[in-house]
Amino acid sequence: MPQQQPAAPRSFVEGLASGRLPWELFAAFPEPGREETAAGDEFLAEFGPFVDAQVDGDELDRTGTWPDGLLKQLRVRGYLQLLAPAELGGRELSPYNLLRAVVRANRRSMGVGQMLCVQNGIAGAALLPAIPPGPLHDFLSAEIAAGSIAAFGDTDPAGQNNSLPGTTATLTEDGSAYLLRGEKLFIANAGIAEVIGVSATVTEPDGPRAGVFFLRTDTPGFEVVAPNDFIGVNGLSATIRLTDVRVPTEHTLLGDGTLRLPRAIALQGSYGRTAFSAAGALAVIRNCLDHSAEFLSRRRINGRGLGEYDKIQRIVATTLADEFAVESAVRWTMLEPGPEDRSFELYVTKNLAAERSWQASDRTVALLGGEGIETARSKRRRGAVPHPVERYHRDARTLRTVGNVDFINDHRAGLLLLTRYLTGTADALPVPDTSGTGLSAANRRHLDSAVGACQELHRICRRLTDRHPDPAELAEREEAVILVGRFATELFGICAVLGRAARPGSGSAQDLADVYATAARHRVTDLTRRLYAEEEPEAPDYAKISRAWTAGG
Repeated sequence: MPQQQPAAPRSFVEGLASGRLPWELFAAFPEPGREETAAGDEFLAEFGPFVDAQVDGDELDRTGTWPDGLLKQLRVRGYLQLLAPAELGGRELSPYNLLRAVVRANRRSMGVGQMLCVQNGIAGAALLPAIPPGPLHDFLSAEIAAGSIAAFGDTDPAGQNNSLPGTTATLTEDGSAYLLRGEKLFIANAGIAEVIGVSATVTEPDGPRAGVFFLRTDTPGFEVVAPNDFIGVNGLSATIRLTDVRVPTEHTLLGDGTLRLPRAIALQGSYGRTAFSAAGALAVIRNCLDHSAEFLSRRRINGRGLGEYDKIQRIVATTLADEFAVESAVRWTMLEPGPEDRSFELYVTKNLAAERSWQASDRTVALLGGEGIETARSKRRRGAVPHPVERYHRDARTLRTVGNVDFINDHRAGLLLLTRYLTGTADALPVPDTSGTGLSAANRRHLDSAVGACQELHRICRRLTDRHPDPAELAEREEAVILVGRFATELFGICAVLGRAARPGSGSAQDLADVYATAARHRVTDLTRRLYAEEEPEAPDYAKISRAWTAGG
C-alpha cells in the first residue's frame, strides 16, 4: 500500500515553519476579478479628478491645514464611507479597491490619502465586521451612516510597544460606564474626528486587560491638545487628552488579557494597516517613476542620453521591480481569502512596502541630483518642472515609522515564526514540486534558490529555539529575532513576485520578477551570514559600549 504523502502547508507561515516553501499556494496567485476591477476603475474615474482639483499637496505640506471645503466635499460625495454597505450610505468598495483609491489620493497628498485610509480602513466602517450585533454595532452604524469622521487612538506617551495601554478605564460604581484617563500621541484624524476608538487598560480582579472604547469627541473630558508636525504627512495627526471621559459599557469591546488590542479588532484592522503603508509606498514609487521619466527625457551627458548609461538603467529597472513587488504583495494579501489566512503576510507587507518605497525614493533623489533635494517651490521660482521629489522622500521615511518602527515589526514577525517552533507546530516537510511553474529559466533558478533558503531558515530557527527554549529568553535575542523576521519577509516578497509572474500572459512581469528576486537573494545571503554570526562568541560587545555611553562614560 503506497505511503500517504504529508499534506502541503495551508499557509505561508506554516510552510516557513516546516522548512517547505509553500509554492503551491503562490502558484494559484490571485488577481482582481472583472467586476471588482470595473468597480474600482469606475470609482477612480470619478475620484481622481476630484482629488486633483481639490488638493495641492505642496500647500498642504507647507501649512498643515486642510483645504477649505475639502472635508465637507468628502462627506457629501460619500468618500468617508468607501467600505461601508449601501444601507449605511456606503460605496461598498472592496479592500483592494480602497487601497487603489488611497494610492490615488496619496499621489496628490500623503496627508489626504492617509486621512481617507484611517477613515475607511482602520477606524469606523473598517471595524464594523469585528463588532458583534448590539448597542455598539448600532452606535457605529449610525456614525457611519452620518458620514462622521473617525479616528483610532492607541499610541501612548510611553509608546505603543508596552503589553497594555497606559490609558486607564475605571468602571463606575453602578457598572454602567467606564471613565477614561490618559493621553494618546500621534493619532491620525484626531484633530478633525467626530468619533474615535481608544485603547485603554481595565483593572479587574483577575488582572488587567485591554479594551477598545468608542465615543464621540464632543464627550465631556475629551480634548485635542495640539497637532503633531512631522517631517512629512503634515496636517494629519494630533495629541489628545482624556480626563474622566465617560463611555457606556455597551460601547466597549474588551480583550482576553493577553493582547494590547482585542483580537477581532486587531485582525480586522490588519487590512487598513497594510493599506496605510502599502498605498503610501505605491504612491511614492509611482510618482518617483513619473518624475524620473521626465528627467531622463531631457537630460544628456556629453550628447548621450542619460538613460543610455548602465547605472541609470539599473536604477530605473530596480525601481520598476520594487513597484511590481509591492503591488504583488498587496494583491496576495488583500484579494483573497481573508485576514485570518493571510495574517502573517498582511503583517510583513507593511515593512516590505515601506522599505521598497524608501529605497526607491532614495534612488530617485540620487538620480535627479540637485533637483532631487530641491523643493517644488524653489523649482517654480526658477521656472523648472516642480517635481516634489524631496517631499516624497520625507513621506517615504515616515512610512517606516507609522504603524510602529520597522525593526519592532521585524522583531514581532520573527517571534510569530519562532513561536511555532517553541509550541511544537513546526514539522519538517519534503520540498515542494516546482516543475511546470510557467516561469522563465531565470525565475526558475530564483524559485529553486528560495526553496533552499526556506530550508536554511528552518535550520536557523530550529537552532535558535533549541538554544533558547524559554520564550522570554528567545525574545531577548532581539537582533537574531529581527533578522529572522527580515528573512521571512524577503522570502514572502520572492514568492509574491514569482507567483504573479507565473500567471499566463504576464508579459514584462517575468523580467521585473527577475530583477527583484536577484536583489532579494543578495539580501537573503547577507541575512543568513548575519544570523550565523549572531551566535559566534567573538561578536562585538554592543551592550558594554552602549551602557558606558548612557552612563556618561
